Amino acid sequence: MAITTVQKLTTFPAGTDADDLAFDELIEQMIGDDVYVAEGTLDATDLAAMTGDQATIASNLASYFDVLGELAEAAAKVESKNTALKTRNYKVAGKRTTTVEISLVGISNLQKAFLESTAFTGTTVTMFMQNTEKDRVIIFNGMKWAVDWDGTTDGLWNVKLSTEFTGATSDRVYVYKDIPATAGT
Repeated sequence: MAITTVQKLTTFPAGTDADDLAFDELIEQMIGDDVYVAEGTLDATDLAAMTGDQATIASNLASYFDVLGELAEAAAKVESKNTALKTRNYKVAGKRTTTVEISLVGISNLQKAFLESTAFTGTTVTMFMQNTEKDRVIIFNGMKWAVDWDGTTDGLWNVKLSTEFTGATSDRVYVYKDIPATAGT
């Protein structure tokens, strides 16, 4: 007896197919290390040119980004919620709100002063997080950030950067894993 009331999904977002939903495609927890920052927003062409392999990423980071600091043990928190609109019989998707928090440790007085200045908090920036093995990357593209901090007795600061935006995350948050060392490997 054949099942006739359901069928496999037939429509996926552009660039996605059924194999992308397989267990092997899940992103494991990233132990991040460094955060880089640049003013502005990466467009699709720049993003593709920047993330091909580890050598390309290293070259682009050196050319266009500044080191912002080292990630804390609990490096980042991203939460994206969709407000549900209720009808008589259904809940349908409404406005999507996404919050992002990045925690940095060991920030100096000068770094803290920069992060609190309008040169950072009043500017649209792109954050680039990379692990020590250089094979995993998270990009937070074109956002404005708020800064909170707390201090320690050793003169270094712990800083929490946070932002919130509405709408789709497809052009704001990018996650890459298993980045090859060089092109073609």
